[in-house]
Amino acid sequence: MTHQRIGPEMTPLPGVHLSEAVPLYHVHFFGPFQVKRANQPVGEPVWRRNKAKALLKWFLLNPGRMFSTDQLVECFWPNVAKKSAERNLHVAIHYLRHLLEPDLPARHESKYIRRNKDNLYWFELDESWWADIFDVHQHYTTAKEAEQRGEYSTAISSYRHVVTYCNLGFLHEDAYDDTFSSHRRHYDRIYIEVLKNLIHLYSQVGMVDEVLTYAHHALLVDPYCESAVKAIAHSYFRQGNTAGAIRKLDYFQAFLKRDLGIEPGEEIFSLRKQMAELE
Repeated sequence: MTHQRIGPEMTPLPGVHLSEAVPLYHVHFFGPFQVKRANQPVGEPVWRRNKAKALLKWFLLNPGRMFSTDQLVECFWPNVAKKSAERNLHVAIHYLRHLLEPDLPARHESKYIRRNKDNLYWFELDESWWADIFDVHQHYTTAKEAEQRGEYSTAISSYRHVVTYCNLGFLHEDAYDDTFSSHRRHYDRIYIEVLKNLIHLYSQVGMVDEVLTYAHHALLVDPYCESAVKAIAHSYFRQGNTAGAIRKLDYFQAFLKRDLGIEPGEEIFSLRKQMAELE
């Protein structure tokens, strides 16, 4: 375990491979944040301490990584006097330990939220835990490996699982909280990459409707995605709608100019020229 500074550029856990034992805890980061223990909601319907909820999110996103009291206080109580903030942290940790382990005897250490003699905290993850973020990384890895082997149907299936999760939105209740911004960027990057990969794979097998579906999806995530615009234009062209393809390219060019003050890449101009010559 390493002691890391909390900061906006922290890299989230790249994936956790747990055993196939039936997990006691189920956590959902996509869509409404939910934690269940033995299929019963934890901390619901209303968490009495929202900072404890935020701490649990942080620990689960950074399992095994050590954080000092000062780091956690700076992250979750940045504008509170030091002694009060430390007291708030200890109360939140105590609340969280007993929320997760209601049968934990007094003065016994938590199995999951750990602290060493140097007052460094970390979260001990084991096979008791399942989280949708683990599923996302597993499906993403499976898809990438299948794509490299040329197993397109397997790759497409696994990529679509990732899209199903990401489409729900990562911690959307914390959309305006900078605490989780680095993690949000991480899953946004995965989301747009997976959509681009689906566009490419469906193009390879000539499934135009699916190309259009995921290309439009990609533009909802990233309205400046040139590869999605090119895929839409190509699809329209293959369907015999050359005028529609040219309009899409022209609209994108005007949109970039108006919104960002830039021109699209040379491929967009080249594609438009080729289509205009064939119109």
